[in-house]
Amino acid sequence: MQSSSSIKNRLSGDELRYLDASIPLCVMTEEPKGKFEACLRIMEEIEAGRERVGTNVFTIAEIFHILTSRERMKPSEAREKLSALLDCAGLKLVDVHADLCAPSLALAIDYGVDFVDAYNALTMRKYRISEIYSLDSHYNKIPGMKRLERI
Repeated sequence: MQSSSSIKNRLSGDELRYLDASIPLCVMTEEPKGKFEACLRIMEEIEAGRERVGTNVFTIAEIFHILTSRERMKPSEAREKLSALLDCAGLKLVDVHADLCAPSLALAIDYGVDFVDAYNALTMRKYRISEIYSLDSHYNKIPGMKRLERI
């Protein structure tokens, strides 16, 4: 089993960015239409392994929830879409860390973001990732993060 420090070393660095749920959701739902082409390009680069990103299971859960509730997609269809996402060559799932739970609640309140986004920000800090692919402008409120909407 790899130690936490060797995982940090493997995942950190300028070449790894973080992936928020909004980018794959845009591709899966084709909304917002004005952002679709840029999001599709990001996802094609991740799928081919030319772009390396990290994310966590909260992102996967958020996408599944949105697809099956707001988009009223059948769970089996959502599973197929998420399986394709998980198979992307450039995607690395990072572990969830219980020690980030309480600080995520504080960050969410301090910056007016939801818990998952606060948790993502702290995960990025833990792995020394400074850039996130996201359509969600509230990430701009959190110091030390650079939000990207295109490659």
